[in-house]
Amino acid sequence: MGIMLIAAGAATYADQTRHLNTWLSTQSASRRQFFISKVVWMIIAPIILGAAIDLFMSITIRSDNLHKVASNNLNDGVELFYVASVVVLVSTIVGPIWQKIVGSFFALVVCSSLSVGVNTISIDFGMKELVQNAEFTTLVTFIVALLLLGASYYIVGIIGIESEHDAVRVPALRWPVVIFVFISTLFLPLNESPLTASSFVLPVVLSVITFIFVFKPKLSWQK
Repeated sequence: MGIMLIAAGAATYADQTRHLNTWLSTQSASRRQFFISKVVWMIIAPIILGAAIDLFMSITIRSDNLHKVASNNLNDGVELFYVASVVVLVSTIVGPIWQKIVGSFFALVVCSSLSVGVNTISIDFGMKELVQNAEFTTLVTFIVALLLLGASYYIVGIIGIESEHDAVRVPALRWPVVIFVFISTLFLPLNESPLTASSFVLPVVLSVITFIFVFKPKLSWQK
């Protein structure tokens, strides 16, 4: 599943998505219809195909525990579906290819840290059994992935080709992106460590770098 999803993402980036969008403008399909087709063929199809291959191999090699195999396939598929939804959302909001890749890695690290933090808080509030329930976790992950894809679906319909080179293709999300980088960098790595002056160094540096790429300020000075 993972290999096919990476290949699908690489194929999309290698084709320079602005070419796809330009071609789309000559077709009868809308951007959102094209978005749905990419989600189906480049995310859902690889996950289903990978699960089918694994299930077929399990049937031919060892058929005494197919329920566990199917359960593991479902969990793996939902987790990869969630990861893909995060990457799709970042890739939809961000324009340049290399910034899509960097932003996707950053968002995945943040989401992973948030998941660990939510699990820890839930256990502290006496919800250990619920958090450790595989079916519940899978359902929540699937719902969150659908919400992220829904957000991407909405954004696809309001952006155009002219914003392809912008760091953040939705003007209303420029400042939220900078704030997100600052807050996530400040709090997530700290865990239970207290805030100190040195804790603000990396968040400030990354926020300034993000601000420069997002707003592209014209820096000038007199000779």
